[in-house]
Amino acid sequence: MKRLIVIALACLTGFSVSAQTKSFQVWTGIGTSYDFSKRLSLDFEAESRFQQNAKTLKQVSAAVGARYSVTKPIFVGVGYEFADKYKKNGYFPVHTFSANVGYKKKLGDFRLGIQTKLTTEKNTYIKNPEDIYPEWKQKNKIKFAYAGLRRIKPSVAVETYHLLEAGSDYHVSTVKYSASCAIDFRKNFELGVGYMFRHEIDKCEYISIATFSLSKSF
Repeated sequence: MKRLIVIALACLTGFSVSAQTKSFQVWTGIGTSYDFSKRLSLDFEAESRFQQNAKTLKQVSAAVGARYSVTKPIFVGVGYEFADKYKKNGYFPVHTFSANVGYKKKLGDFRLGIQTKLTTEKNTYIKNPEDIYPEWKQKNKIKFAYAGLRRIKPSVAVETYHLLEAGSDYHVSTVKYSASCAIDFRKNFELGVGYMFRHEIDKCEYISIATFSLSKSF
């Protein structure tokens, strides 16, 4: 019974706030990872995002990253993402580079993950004079996962975005609350299903997002 309660909380928590949202989106992705050694791994992910109640393709992207375990709980990583984002005049490329450091800890049947990421994003869509400059952000994420089940791994996470602009105050611009379930259905294959509630604080927007992913590890 306790395990069923954990799964229900992880998979259904977000739907209680979906009625407050301004729009609904669907994100789908596929990914793979390869372990060169016990310390070094390489990741690749492709993703599509649909907005306006999943009627319009908002973005397609491909990302590659590398992660290195400094110690058993601490890791560092770098990444690059190329995305085509939809604007009123069409789709425009966006280049994003990132560096991150994180911490992982086992707490019995639970797993704790903490990560901070620094990103710089160059958008080729120029609307205002300041758009010619890269946009810098810091992203902080904390995640709890339950590993007491054989094939199902429910989790919940909170992520905050902080814009790093010259002359601006350091504040939270976006908060994401998410709940998901990762299902191991074949050897090294994992199916992910989740829900995300995104609060764009600076824009006063609320967005509901359904997420689906498929990944394979080598």
